[in-house]
This record gives sequence, structure tokens and C-alpha cells, in this order.
Amino acid sequence: MMNNFYATCSDENILALISEQDDELAFAELYDRYFKTLFNYAYSKVSDRFTAQEIVQELFVSLWQQRRQHQVQCGRSFLFTMAKRLIISFYRKEYTRQHHYGQWEIHRSETSEFADQPTLASDLQNRYEEGLHLLSPKCHEVFTLSRQGFSNKQIGEQLNISEKTVEQHITKALRILKEHLKEHMICALILFASF
Repeated sequence: MMNNFYATCSDENILALISEQDDELAFAELYDRYFKTLFNYAYSKVSDRFTAQEIVQELFVSLWQQRRQHQVQCGRSFLFTMAKRLIISFYRKEYTRQHHYGQWEIHRSETSEFADQPTLASDLQNRYEEGLHLLSPKCHEVFTLSRQGFSNKQIGEQLNISEKTVEQHITKALRILKEHLKEHMICALILFASF
């Protein structure tokens, strides 16, 4: 009965319930309504499923965290504007990463010290392993399965949890690992994709 109430609300009413009443059920309704559409939009811009998922997760996390700051006229255009900003931000970070990688490559070719790259990679791998131990057992299990190529749906079915919970575990794991690898960030950005 309650879910029917949310299903009949406009996007603007849903956003008002979220911002004025911290309504988690309204938030869940908005998430269900727009996750796939926003994911498809982000994917069309970044051509990478994992990145598109991260962008949409970040959008919803940000929406909840800043829920009291928004005055919304049109819910759909508001969400797509948020997505567009996050996609632009992703490309800015990607440009910076590529620039740092280019600088690192130049430095590496000029310095014999970097002939010892396996040691650097091994150090980073150790930091990554340490970071994994900071995760809760369930979060660790979900993240490890996601790195092995299982889809969120497959992980959810295997562990008997919802896809949304799988997504939350992956987002949390990435946040913790990025924080843990911050000191090694340039190396991490270069090598992270291979883990």
C-alpha cells in the first residue's frame, strides 16, 4: 500500500519528501525509477560499465548527502544535470590521470631507479592486500567476486543479497581502498585496473 503511494508521486514530490522529511522509501523509489536510465546515459558517455555504475552511485550518494540543499523544479532534468556534471568531472580526472601517467613514463625512462618497477608494483599490491583486510567480510567477499568478473546480479544471487546491496558494498570497498592507497595514488591509478 505504501509503495503504491510512492509509485504515484511525481519526481518533484519524491524529491521534496527526500529533502524535507529524509524519506528513505521515497529515495528508494527515485533510485528504482532512475538508476537504469541514468546508467544508460552515463554508459553512452563513458563507454565503460563499471565507470558508468560508479558515476550513478556517486550521484545518488551525493543526492542523499546534500538532500536539504536542493530546490528542484523538474526532477528528471535535475538528475540528468547532476549526471552530466559527474561525467565532466570523470573526464577531468581522467585527463589529469593521463597527464600524470605521461609524466611518470617520462621520469621512468630518464631514471634508472624505475628499472625496479616490479618492487613498486609489489609494494602497491601489498598495500592493496592490506586495504582488502580493512573491509568487512561481506564487503570483501562482494568486492572480490566483482573483480573476478561476476555481475552484480550474479553476486546478489550467489550471496542471497539484493543488487542494490551489492552496489553499496562495491562503492564502500572502492572508497576504503582509494583512501588506503592515497599515498601511492599515481601508481595506484596506473595499476589499479589490473587488480
